[in-house]
Amino acid sequence: MTVNSAGEQNRVATRDFNESRIQIDRFDGRHTINIGVPDEKEDKRPMVWAQRNEIHNLVNSIAGDDDSAKRELWTKLNAEVGVNSFKDMTINQYQTAISFLQAMLDRNKEHDASKTLVGLLLRNSEDSEIRKKLIRHCHINFGTGRLNDLDRSQLQLALSWLDQQSLYPASALKLNTKALIRAYPKQIAITFILGFVLGVIIF
Repeated sequence: MTVNSAGEQNRVATRDFNESRIQIDRFDGRHTINIGVPDEKEDKRPMVWAQRNEIHNLVNSIAGDDDSAKRELWTKLNAEVGVNSFKDMTINQYQTAISFLQAMLDRNKEHDASKTLVGLLLRNSEDSEIRKKLIRHCHINFGTGRLNDLDRSQLQLALSWLDQQSLYPASALKLNTKALIRAYPKQIAITFILGFVLGVIIF
């Protein structure tokens, strides 16, 4: 809906202004239009104890006991929120701080899960032939053979592929020659003799 406003006495609803649907026809320099938009007042009150405590807990869960990591994290948080120090944070900035820390915590969890999956892949592919096949599979499907460069879902797919390979290993299909001779000596000897005799007769 477009609201056309012309003349000195017309009134336009605030909602229409906020939706940017005002059109003023036949406007000239004699008319003065003064539209005031109410500005939201920023809450300058400092954060309450519970909010500060929640931020501290998140920082501790991300950085652990490493003091240098904590200092670096506090510096990043202050820069993200736009304050010089944690003491300067206000109630209005609390949600920004929580969102930033939560995103960082989620990234850390994702990174830890990926490291665990990489460890599983390396342990389950200790055989050099299987490792080569795994790297080739990753190159074909994900564009890289570096396991550390893969994300969590790609690592899960690679692990699933590796599990399928272990269910049907190529080495199991190739019977060990010595074990085969020990298990069926008479049958193998007869087959060999028949093959030799047929070879002599034909050639």
